[in-house]
Amino acid sequence: MSRDIKRIKRDILDQFRAMDGEEDDVLSEKWLQEEYLPVLDIFEKQDFNKAIRQLAAKGVLRYTSTKGAPPLLMLTEKGANLIH
Repeated sequence: MSRDIKRIKRDILDQFRAMDGEEDDVLSEKWLQEEYLPVLDIFEKQDFNKAIRQLAAKGVLRYTSTKGAPPLLMLTEKGANLIH
């Protein structure tokens, strides 16, 4: 099933919701690296990057990116309020 940007954003927020995420909680790197990112095709991976930038621009999460590693995604207060 193809994932668009909207679906990817929902997947990320659903994962935070599943872990009962609070402000400053970090999404599991293991989940990203072993479960989520490997199933995305090249276009979906580009959309993943757009999705996290859009979520960050809306203040829902903060992220840091290191070349060769999955991004570190941290929930903000606004994001925590959104998922609860």
